[in-house]
Amino acid sequence: MDNFKMDAVPSLSLAFLGDAVYAVHIREHLIRNKPYLKPDALHREANKLVSARAQAEALHFLRRTGVLSEEEWDIARKARNKSSATRAKNASIKEYRNASGLEALIGHLALAENEQRITELMAHIIKNGSEGQ
Repeated sequence: MDNFKMDAVPSLSLAFLGDAVYAVHIREHLIRNKPYLKPDALHREANKLVSARAQAEALHFLRRTGVLSEEEWDIARKARNKSSATRAKNASIKEYRNASGLEALIGHLALAENEQRITELMAHIIKNGSEGQ
């Protein structure tokens, strides 16, 4: 990937990757913390945590608490301003776009091979989510 240009990757492609990376982190968290749950219960829990609404709330939390750098916020902001032909079933357009912003940021960090930062952000998101329950 010597000639790879991160700036050439469309925001929605970053969100596509980020969605998968985010889901893996959530699933790993659930398995580590609720290993006794059956697969169907794990699936329901994961779906709640990876929903557009939950991801939009996570992005707002990261921004509000100052966890994101300005560069990270710019990546998320640009992605959430892109229009998409698809929309989440159980979320508003605003929530869907904010979720896409978070996913794009996670995708960007994944392509940059910055797993440490992804882990840090996910730890903040998961901690906030568990405190909110």
